[in-house]
Amino acid sequence: MKTTLILGPGRVGRALALVHRQAKEDVYLMGLAEGAWMEWARDYGIHPLLQWSEVPASTAVVLFCVPDSQILPVAENCAAVFPCNSKLFIHTSGMHDLEVLKPVSLEGGFVAAMHPVMQFVDPEQDIEALRHALVTETADPNAREGVLEVAEVWGARPVRLKAGVDRRRYHLGLTLASNHITALLGWSAELLEPVFRDMTWDVVEQMAAQAMHAARQEGASQALTGAVVRGDISTVEGHLQSLSQQEKHRYAGLLDLVVDLAEQGQRLPHEAADRMRAIAEEAR
Repeated sequence: MKTTLILGPGRVGRALALVHRQAKEDVYLMGLAEGAWMEWARDYGIHPLLQWSEVPASTAVVLFCVPDSQILPVAENCAAVFPCNSKLFIHTSGMHDLEVLKPVSLEGGFVAAMHPVMQFVDPEQDIEALRHALVTETADPNAREGVLEVAEVWGARPVRLKAGVDRRRYHLGLTLASNHITALLGWSAELLEPVFRDMTWDVVEQMAAQAMHAARQEGASQALTGAVVRGDISTVEGHLQSLSQQEKHRYAGLLDLVVDLAEQGQRLPHEAADRMRAIAEEAR
């Protein structure tokens, strides 16, 4: 039976621990402190650990599911206490390349980065989403075969990140399409709740789905509707007048984004775009 170690019992770590366990692997999940995650692990036949000394020597794959800032320190600790030679080490960060795993690489470990292109919310649901997800990957030559095997366990489709890709921009692009949209939808729901009450999220979901469909079919600039592309200054001013000072700052940045897109798509004349930007600047 293949032995896999997952470092970090957060959302990503628990989901990957679960999918590897369902693949009939012997799975160990390591955290820094005791918590409810340990009982959760035991319930699924996953071994919870707190110390490197408890990690089996037979471990073949180590998955780093820790925060971005902790990958290098954890890799350094791993290299100091764990036999790394010929074992596969994979981190799941979208921000980092292979350099962050250099400590284990210097000890003979095969290193790779595999970033699932999805949001992790709940382990039981996430393993189903993972089977339909893309996973971007970068691997040293010795890790290539292992990466494909791990992707097969996940059920995800691997997409190789080419050399020279700016991982910061790549990661930001995914963040805009997930967390930033989530925050924006939350604000939309807050503004609409006094009108729609328990139907609020139905309205938000319908509007967002229509917008996404139109953007995919027509292109983002052509999918724009509303006051900005009409050059309706008074409506935008009315929006701002309804907001608190903190909300005005928030809306001003969003307004800049919509104005730029409308102008680039030739939906908004330059003069009107400049007037909209001036309104946004006053709101900051």
